[in-house]
Amino acid sequence: MAKILIFFACVAGALSATVVDVLKARREATLVSLIQLAGLETALSGEGPFTVFAPSETAFRRLGSSTLAALKSDPTKLAEILKYHVVSGIYDSSNLTVNEMMLDSLSQQKIRVNYYMYNKHIAVEGARVIGANYRASNGIVHIVDKVMMAPTGTIADILSTNSDLTTLKAAVDAAGLTSALTEGPYTLFAPTDAAFALLGNDTIQALLGETDLLQSILLYHVIHGTLYSTGMHSGALHTLEDVDRERLTASFGGYQVSVDGARVTQKDISATNGVIHVINHVLLPSSLKSAIANLKP
Repeated sequence: MAKILIFFACVAGALSATVVDVLKARREATLVSLIQLAGLETALSGEGPFTVFAPSETAFRRLGSSTLAALKSDPTKLAEILKYHVVSGIYDSSNLTVNEMMLDSLSQQKIRVNYYMYNKHIAVEGARVIGANYRASNGIVHIVDKVMMAPTGTIADILSTNSDLTTLKAAVDAAGLTSALTEGPYTLFAPTDAAFALLGNDTIQALLGETDLLQSILLYHVIHGTLYSTGMHSGALHTLEDVDRERLTASFGGYQVSVDGARVTQKDISATNGVIHVINHVLLPSSLKSAIANLKP
C-alpha cells in the first residue's frame, strides 16, 4: 500500500509541474535563466497549454558567448526570440511527423516543421528535436539542438541582402526567376560571388546574355521542399531543371555536405518559403556543359 501511495504521489507531482518546472528538473539552466530575464516565467507557468521547443545547453554554446551576451542586454528582443520557441496547444512527437507543417509561435511568426523519413528526424525551423515528449501540467517540452531564429524574408529577399551573393542575385534577376523564389517551399544551393568568379568573367557575362541557358543552370540549384541539413543523406536530388540529377553527399545528420562536389560552406539559412545553403562552386548540369563551354563572350 505504501508503495502505491508513493507512486501516485510521484505521478501527481509530475502532473503539477509546469513547462518551466520541467526545464528546471532537466537542468536546462541557460534557458531557464533567459526565461526569467525576459520576464516570461509567470506566463509560461500559466494555464497554457504550451508546446515548448527548448534549446539545449549545447545549443546555447553553439550560439556563441557574444551573441548570447547581446541577447541578455536586450530583454525585449530576447523575449521575442524565446516566444518564437513556444506554440499554443500540445503537439507531441506524433503530431510533428507532418512534413512542411506550419505552426504559429507566440511571437506571431511561423515555425516550419519538417519530418525526414529517411532518418526519422523531426526539425523545427531546421533545429532537430533531440528529446521529445516531456509532459507538464500545462503542456509539453521538446529539446532541440539549435536556438531558432525567425526567418527575415523569402529566399529572394535574403539574396537581396546578402553581400556574398550579389552575382547570384544579378543572375536570378537576369533569368526572370526573382518572383519564383518568393514561392515554394524550395531549397536553394546558393553559390557565392567567389564561386561565380571561378567561372571567369567572360563566361559570366556570356551567361547573363543567354537567358534560357542561365535559367536552366539556376534551376539546377533549386529543389522542391525544405531540406535542412538534419534531413540530408547521400543520394540523388531532383531539381527544378528536369533533365539532370544532383549528387548529394552528406555525413549522418548533415554535418558535412557537398553537392556535385561543391562544398556547403554555410548551412540552414531559413527563409519564409524554404532554406538556403551556401556553396563554393556553381553547379553545372551535365547535359548543359557543352553549351556552356561553347559560350562566346
